[in-house]
Parts: sequence; structure tokens; C-alpha cells
Amino acid sequence: MDDKNNDFLFDEESEEVVRRYEQSVNDRRMPYFDVDELEVIADYYLSCGKTKESWKVIDLGLKLHPNNATLQTKRAKVYLESGEARKAFQILERNTMPDDAESLLLKGDALMRLHRNKEATSIFQHLIELPDVEMDGACLDIAYIYIANNDYQQALTYLEKGLTDSPKNFDLLQESAFCCEQLQQEDKAIAFYQQIIDINPYSVEAWFDLGLLFFNKAMYEKALDAFDFVTVIDEEDTGGWLQKGNSLFHLNRFSEALVCYHRCEEDVAFEDLLFVFMAECHEKMEEFDKAEVYYSKAVAINDQNVEGWIGLGICALEKEEYDASILHFLKAITIEPENSEIWVYLAESYINKNEPEEAMTAYQKALSLEPFQPETWLSIGNLYLDMGSYPKALHSYTQAFFQDETLENINLFFAVTHYKMGNEELALVMLAKARETKPDADSLFLEICPEASHLFDKD
Repeated sequence: MDDKNNDFLFDEESEEVVRRYEQSVNDRRMPYFDVDELEVIADYYLSCGKTKESWKVIDLGLKLHPNNATLQTKRAKVYLESGEARKAFQILERNTMPDDAESLLLKGDALMRLHRNKEATSIFQHLIELPDVEMDGACLDIAYIYIANNDYQQALTYLEKGLTDSPKNFDLLQESAFCCEQLQQEDKAIAFYQQIIDINPYSVEAWFDLGLLFFNKAMYEKALDAFDFVTVIDEEDTGGWLQKGNSLFHLNRFSEALVCYHRCEEDVAFEDLLFVFMAECHEKMEEFDKAEVYYSKAVAINDQNVEGWIGLGICALEKEEYDASILHFLKAITIEPENSEIWVYLAESYINKNEPEEAMTAYQKALSLEPFQPETWLSIGNLYLDMGSYPKALHSYTQAFFQDETLENINLFFAVTHYKMGNEELALVMLAKARETKPDADSLFLEICPEASHLFDKD
């Protein structure tokens, strides 16, 4: 009995029944077991995922107790576990006892799997109206069926009905929180987790799940508080330390985040991702040499880690090692050719290397993958401006403006382009707009167009 499932709990008497059954099978004897004992044995094998063994027990039971309704119900349960809902339903239709909670639950489950949801709902309603039913347990069992069928709203309806009867039922609260998450009702999920914590302040799982919800809502301070509790309750909880580090990272507390990440080094599933997190902290602190060390460790473990290659490229770009940055970005592109961000970084490397044609190709590739990129349109406009292709520069700046009117210096670049195209009046109009947000617009304009000093003499 080494395969005993942790969810199936035995008392000593039940354990002895299973042991006696297995001994009789080994001895090839035909033993006698009463119906209750056979139920225990069948459930044990079901809990272990051994449906064939469970079949054998039920077949034995029906030889010993022909047409026994309880064993027929158990037989239907095995059919359900095996994915044969129609056979299960046929058995239950013939043998369901009108006020037996288990058989009603199984029948409703079978109907749900056969997409006969209205009939299932009717049966579940009858089930919870039984005079001796345990409301919280029945509602939880029904909710599990709806969850298995991805109907989280209906599951939540039964869970909340159960909570009306038993407001501190831990399992009902936990499944309610889960359903709210699936329904993207984050605030309700948070409220359920807080109720769980009120009942059990030392629930690591509840604090962790609450932290994730706050993190996903970008409420990083609250997420940090929750993960703090996780690591205080269980100092060895790697997930807690990892998420605490992620929360600190988003709060720009990079050195503290690093301390948390280092706590995870001994026991983390994806070590390359952890090294990327560490590298990003050093990168944000402009410690590019240290960042490169960790990015290199990440790609050494997993050469398909695209964030590692991008990070190496950014570090090389910051260190003005443009040939190296190009190689790193090209490697990243082989992994994710549809990632427009990498093409933009590659273009920046080519610009710094004074290779405008290669930069233009990379920028245009980025825009073909993701057209909404005002900054990229602006950069293309600047390239065309440097190349003397003023109409193309004006078109690019116009595209950038349409996507984001607040782009820094966009009106200044309009002014420069119009001047270069010989339209001095429009240039002055755009320069006046540029001054509204940039007081030194005139001096910047003259740096690019020193020959335009006469415009200011007229002023």
C-alpha cells in the first residue's frame, strides 16, 4: 500500500481491510467482505488512480452482494473516473436512490459531462434541499464539479451558498477565492483570502496567493507586505523570497531585491530566470559588468533564454561595445524573430556604429511587427533627417505625432524639417509650439540649422 494518496485518509480499521483484501488476492482466495468494506477498498484504489483494481473490487462486491445499490453507485463512480459518463449515467438512472446524496451528486456530475446542464442543475438543487444534507460539504462537492467543467460562476454561486451556512469553512473560502481569480474578480478574491487569513494567520498559501493578486494589480507595497509574511512564517519558502524580490524590484529597491534573489539560489526550478532577475537589478543600478556576469550565467544554463541575450546586448550597448551588442541582439532574434523590441535595440546599435542603412532596416522590421511605436517612428524620422530625405522625415514625424502628441521634441523636429524643406513660415509656427514645452527650443533649433539665424533677426 505504498501508493496511498494523501487525500484519502485511513483509520486503522480501514487500513486493515485493504491489507486483508490484498493478502487474499496474493493467496488467490475468494474472501468475504461486507458492502462497507468493499466501498473502502474501491475508494482506496480510486484515490491511487488504479481504476482497474477498483473495477475488480466492485466486480467481487457484486458477486457477493448482487444488485446492491451502493455498489452500483460505486461502479458508476469508476465509470466517471474513466471518462465514460454515458455508462455511469445509465447505471445511476437505474439505481439512484432519490434521497441519497452521493448518487445524486454522481448523477449530476454525469449529466454535466454529457452537457445536460439544466438537468444537472435540477438534481443539484434537489440535493441541497435534502433534510439531512451537510450544506457546506454538499455545496463544495457541487462546486468542484462546476470547476472541473470550467463554469466558475456557477461554482461560485454554490460556494457562496455554502458560506452562508458555514462562513468560516476554509475549503469554501479557498475555492471561492480561486473562482474569483478565474473570473478576474480580483477584489473579491482578495477579500476571500483576507477572510482565510483572519481564520488562520499562519496560512502560507493564503498569504502567497494574496501577494500574487496584489502584484498582478501593480500594488507592489501590499504585495511586499504579503510576501513578507510568507517568508516570516516559513523562512525556507523559495517562492515567497522570489516574489518578494520581484516586488522590491518593481519598487526600484534593487539592492534589497538582490538579497531576496540570492536566498533562492539553492532551490529554484529555473535557475536561468533567477540569474536574469539578478542581472536586471545590477543593470538598473548601472553596474553593467556585474549584470553581464549574471546574464552570461543565464544563457550558459539555457542558450534559448532570450531575456539573457537581450540583457547582454543592452549592457554592451551601454558600455559602447557596439559590435558585441549587435551579436547579442542577433542571437536574441534567432530565438524570437517576431519580437519588435529586439529589432529596435539592434537599430540603436547600428546607429551608434554609424551604419544608418542597417539601422533603418531594423527599425522598419520592428514597425512591421508592431506598428504602434511612436518612439521608433521618431527615430526613423531622425535618420531620414540626417540622410537629407526631408519628405520621408516629415512623414515619419507625422506618424509619430499621430500615435503620441506628447512626444518630446516632436514639434521641434517638425520645425527643423519644414525649414529644411524651405517652408520657413510653417517652421516658425512649429517652433513656437515647441517653445511651449521646451524653453530652449530656439537654441536647439539653431544647433541643427545654424543657417537659420536670419529667422530670429526677423523676430
